[in-house]
Amino acid sequence: MRNNNRFSWAAAVVIAIIFTLPLPAADIRNHSTWRDTQGNIIDCHEGGILRMGGTFYWYGRAYKGNIDGIYGAGGARFRCGLNCYSSTNLTSWTFRGAILTYPATGFLTAGTWHRPRVLYNAQTGKYVLWFFMFPTGTPRASTLVVATADSPTGPFTVQTGPDFGESGDLALLQDPDGQGYIAYDDQMRRSLRVSRLAPDFLKLTSATTIALKAGAGRVYEGTSLIRHRGKYIVAGSGVEGLNPTDTTYAVADSPLGPYTYKGLMSQQKTWQSQISSFFYLAESGQLIALCEQWLIGPEGKRVPAELSCQLWLPVAFDPETGIARMQHLERWNPWTPATTPRRSDP
Repeated sequence: MRNNNRFSWAAAVVIAIIFTLPLPAADIRNHSTWRDTQGNIIDCHEGGILRMGGTFYWYGRAYKGNIDGIYGAGGARFRCGLNCYSSTNLTSWTFRGAILTYPATGFLTAGTWHRPRVLYNAQTGKYVLWFFMFPTGTPRASTLVVATADSPTGPFTVQTGPDFGESGDLALLQDPDGQGYIAYDDQMRRSLRVSRLAPDFLKLTSATTIALKAGAGRVYEGTSLIRHRGKYIVAGSGVEGLNPTDTTYAVADSPLGPYTYKGLMSQQKTWQSQISSFFYLAESGQLIALCEQWLIGPEGKRVPAELSCQLWLPVAFDPETGIARMQHLERWNPWTPATTPRRSDP
């Protein structure tokens, strides 16, 4: 009996170790249907990633039932909330549930929710979620929404009302000093603005700058922001609804600029997609652009919004020249060391 107990205890330890070790790295397969560890479709669109230690949390909007990807007041009836998935290797994702669902009543029911982004605030011990809702049912075209939780998987509690602030697509950044920043569509004027967040990450401060300015036929959404190799990159798509568009970017030495316009970092309308966000993987030095192929399936055919293909593309960046180039790969390993563009690249 004693030997059996010893064997059972040892077996339990081995099993525990196996289930706590990171999953082996695997390839990202673009232009394919992505499924979670239970075999279900990953319904996590317009997404962004938060890393906490060895775990990656992927936040995005659900589209189940909303076949045509309807947004605004017309899409509110589908009551598609915000989902979360987690992974230790960026390719095997476990569904962690909805972090925020539609309430029975109130301003949050008047439109659709978009671009969820989460930061962890060490001072308050809170996970802070920002997204925007379109429309609000008020004179504003859209509104920013802020919510907090004690866990990265929620549930999140909304802290703001319908008149908190107007914006479209947004991105969050936490600098190495802990300071938070938000990049966003400047009151739906289609310029991309960067603002410093308050110490608790719950509101904007007056410290702000325009990173990509609308005008001369240029308009932007799909706002993305990252710190990479000592530089700050703000990128955005064109304003084409669910149609694909190329990705434009600007570079600065500090989060509040000044930013230098650099042109396009993509080709072929970002390979028939729209940029959602950036993510940096320190182990490989890879800068990754998360992109959405709206209503496009694995064979390039129209599919329901829930089945829209995700493209995660490596971005080569030279901090000396400011040149950034997305690289279109159908299959690649994010843990492979990054490359730097040649000086002769355009």
